[in-house]
Amino acid sequence: MDCILDKKSGHVEPWAALQTAAYTLLDTPAQSFDEAEHAYHHNGVRLPSVTQILQAEGFIDMRFFDAYSRERGRLVHLATHYDDMGELDEDTLDPVIEPYLRAWRKFRQESGFTVESSEVPMVNIKYGFAGTPDVRGRFPKGALRRGAVELHDDGTYKLYQFPDRNDVNVWLAALACHTWKTNNRR
Repeated sequence: MDCILDKKSGHVEPWAALQTAAYTLLDTPAQSFDEAEHAYHHNGVRLPSVTQILQAEGFIDMRFFDAYSRERGRLVHLATHYDDMGELDEDTLDPVIEPYLRAWRKFRQESGFTVESSEVPMVNIKYGFAGTPDVRGRFPKGALRRGAVELHDDGTYKLYQFPDRNDVNVWLAALACHTWKTNNRR
């Protein structure tokens, strides 16, 4: 059974459950993704991202994220992604990022989680949104479908499971509200 995991270099917040629920609905590779603009396009149309929608609808409070923590998170994602793909040059790794990478490796080793894809921009054409799941993969026993791994700066981790099937309905409601507001603002 496929599993979607979100990697966090800070605390796992409740909205991560909605984020991963949205990722389960992504079904088509994005035709283009501009990383600098965080802009997804499909058939010439720009699609809002999962994170942008959750922010706009008040699920993510950005006041608690500073520039340092955002950059650290970006670098942790890059390091773990390149490690997952077998392309990490450890000589270029910032020492601040190393314990997070160690935590991710420890998680994979202890849990048996195998990465099938990492950081692949995707869209859902039917619902008109996009996102980039951190990783899709499998556990040996296949019991977990969605979760987050909180990576700590001491090389440890904590796995959070998101078993509530209603998360998809909450996501779709947030998406519907966002779409309505976008289409009806004057």
